[in-house]
Order: sequence, then C-alpha cells, then structure tokens
Amino acid sequence: MKTKTLSLIIGATLVAAAVLTAGSCGNRSGKKAAITSANQLTEAVINYPIPTAYEVTNLINRAGVAYIIGITNPPAKAESYLTEFDKAINMGVYGADLAYVTTYNMKQETMDYMKVLRKLVDELQISTNFNTELARKVESNIDNKDSLINIISQSFYDTYNFLINNGKDDMSIMVLVGTWVEGLYITSMAANTSLQAADMLMIVANQKASLNTLVEILDAHKESADIAKLRQLLDPIITEYGKVSGAVSAEQSLQIGTVIEGIRSQLVK
Repeated sequence: MKTKTLSLIIGATLVAAAVLTAGSCGNRSGKKAAITSANQLTEAVINYPIPTAYEVTNLINRAGVAYIIGITNPPAKAESYLTEFDKAINMGVYGADLAYVTTYNMKQETMDYMKVLRKLVDELQISTNFNTELARKVESNIDNKDSLINIISQSFYDTYNFLINNGKDDMSIMVLVGTWVEGLYITSMAANTSLQAADMLMIVANQKASLNTLVEILDAHKESADIAKLRQLLDPIITEYGKVSGAVSAEQSLQIGTVIEGIRSQLVK
C-alpha cells in the first residue's frame, strides 16, 4: 500500500510541477471524471504520467521566452517561514523555482535555491540526500545541465519517499500545492510577456487538466484542516478555469495570471 501511495504523491507532484499536459489532455479529463476514490486516483496518476517541471520550463526556454529576472520567490524570505505549513508550502515553491533557474543555466541562483531547500528540509526534519554531499555534487555538475537535473530530481524523489514512508502525507500535499501554484505563476507570467503567444497560451490552457487532478487529490484528503484551507484557497483559480473551454485567449491568460498571483501572494507572503 505504501508503494501505491508513494506513486500517487510522486505522480501528483509531477502534475503540480508541470504546466503542460500531453495533447490528449482532453481525453484524460474525461476518463478521470469517473474517479471516486483515492485508490482509483492512484491508478489514474500512474497510468497518465505527465512532464516534470524541468521538461516544461525547458519547453518554455526553447520557445524563446526570456528568463524573467525577479519572478521567483527570493531565497532570503525563507527566514520568515516559521510554521510547518509555511515551510512545506514554500519548499514546493522553491522546488519550482529551482527547476526554472536550472533550466535557464542560472548557476548562482541554482546554488542559492539548493541552499534554501536544504534549510527547509532540515527544519522539517526530512532525512534525505539534501545534505553536504548533494551540494557538492550540484556544484561539481553546475556546468552540465542534464546531469544537474538528474541529481536534483533524484533528491526530490527521495524526499517524497521519506514523507510517505513516515506518515507525512499532508506535508507532501502542501509541497505539491506550492509547486503547482509557483509553476502556474511562472508560466502565466512568461505567457503574458512572450512573443510566442500561441504556444504559451496553449500551455496555460492545458494547465486546466492538472488543476482538476490537484483538486481531486485535495478532496481525497479534505479531513485535514490544512488541506481544506488550501482547497479553499484555490477556489478563485478553479472558478477562472471553469470559464475555459479549449483554447485560452490573451485576455483570459491575463486574468489567470492575476488570480494565481493573488493566491501565490498568500503563500509566499
């Protein structure tokens, strides 16, 4: 049962981190409509894998969208996160930020976000590879993006593994929400400043499918007060995507960006 639960959280986190689903996302949404239990949701996530945050930010990079200075959550703000809730949420936020800066070969920023993630991992008492050895490996591979992504990705898998095997499901979902919100925020900001409007608008539109999956995950854990709070926090973006049918217009993309920015501001403070 632990293996299935781990697959759910790892798969769900990829859902959250991703900002683009495969072209068949419409069919997936229809198939997922019948999901009524946590076990069915587990199977759905396993059977319908989607791109990771690294794959998607690389897609944005290849589309010719310039790196946006100042868009990520400043590492220094980690000092102000005092509760487990805020630390877990922003561990997810910083994870998405790490994917973004690494994809764009921002070397100093990569080291900065690795450092802040290690701080949060330690404070949340997560016993994984986010340690001095990992920092050494990252520093040694800072000029090799592919190796760097593999090293960091494995460390995140280890982190989720620890959370699930130690009864920290709620914490893993908090990380998930933080990653998803930051991923959509970065994507919507990129879309609204990009010359590649059609491609970027498609990415924003396809995020509706991952939002649906995220809501299912939250609803399956709604007995937790923290998870219920996050579910309510997402209501405005759920409403906004409810207006989307197929493609997203430039005007809708701007509104989605405004809504997700408002939600993000309540999480990163």
